[in-house]
Amino acid sequence: MSQKIMVVDDEPDIRESLRMLLEQTGHEVMVADGAMECLGKIADFMPDLLISDFFMPNISGRQMIEDIRKDPRYDSIKIIFLTVAEFQGAEFEKEMESLGISAYVQKPIDTNDFLKTVNSLLGGTG
Repeated sequence: MSQKIMVVDDEPDIRESLRMLLEQTGHEVMVADGAMECLGKIADFMPDLLISDFFMPNISGRQMIEDIRKDPRYDSIKIIFLTVAEFQGAEFEKEMESLGISAYVQKPIDTNDFLKTVNSLLGGTG
């Protein structure tokens, strides 16, 4: 069964390359160019997994996730953050947990590791 994945990134190249990669692995993918578009589409699409850039203009990925987590309809959505930053330590782990973030992937993205992370979160094999 194909699962639904929403990719949110303000960089068109990343958005499209992830869309193509995920569609090739059999997933139904919707893309959004930022938080506002994501928040506008999420209720109709109801993804199983949300993959979002952390740093985006206007509304950050973090703020968008906070907004999504306020709505109980989205409690089951798993979330992966994409970021160029290197996060680590107890403070970061605590924040990830408080936002309900399942994983984070550092850019540039290693496609094999990325697909393993996606598959493990969606219950598939990697």
